[in-house]
Amino acid sequence: MKVKLLNMYFVAAMLFMAAAAGFVAIALVTSPGEFVTAAYVISGLVCAITGIFLFTFSWGEPVDPHFVGILPVQGCINLCRIAADLGINGNAYFLPPRLTGEARVMQFNPDTTYSGGMVPAQGSFPETGQKGLVTVPSCDPLIQDLRKRNGLIIPNNEENLTQLLRETVGEFFEMAPKISVRWNGSRIAITLHRYRFIDGCRIISQASKDCCIKNPCPACSLCGALIAEGIDTVVMLEQCSVSDSHQDVIITCTLISGS
Repeated sequence: MKVKLLNMYFVAAMLFMAAAAGFVAIALVTSPGEFVTAAYVISGLVCAITGIFLFTFSWGEPVDPHFVGILPVQGCINLCRIAADLGINGNAYFLPPRLTGEARVMQFNPDTTYSGGMVPAQGSFPETGQKGLVTVPSCDPLIQDLRKRNGLIIPNNEENLTQLLRETVGEFFEMAPKISVRWNGSRIAITLHRYRFIDGCRIISQASKDCCIKNPCPACSLCGALIAEGIDTVVMLEQCSVSDSHQDVIITCTLISGS
């Protein structure tokens, strides 16, 4: 593996710092006069500040988005395979706390489709009611972190939920520079424009196009969980697709009426 230690910003920063040291050394050694000495010192100071500024930009991003994107891939695929082997083929449904008795939104994958009603969340497989798999959504650590460090309050109307999605997914976690949200009756279309971690989405899509809607990654599940808790309604992840031409991720959710 090759590690690039030097780049043009680092080299330029070192040159400016060397020039700053040179100006100060000349002023101290030669003592050309009060005004000329001051000019040398000021020039050295300017070079030092410029060098420090360039040095701060000499390093790349702390973590490559490619590696971040592929981190949850195998876990997502594995759980989908296990669920399929158990005969659980339903999409991911995000259930608000009132339907599970839990303090958080839970993810429910029914055997086929969710028919409504309470889903006990004491175990992974409900002993009563509809058969399926109950899990904590992959986005839950993100939501708990937002509550703990930022005092997250989830609104209960479309306009403020749209703004919350843009602030959390786009601005706070910086998953995408732009988020588009369209509400159309019971359907919600969310587009993560130029999604930074799209490499993971592509790998999952190649393995199985159903994986993303059965066991969504933290980004997609974050959207569904916030909406489900905000409007206190079951949210089904209906579709999740990748636009290779624009590196966009398009998420389609459906609100389950009467839930």
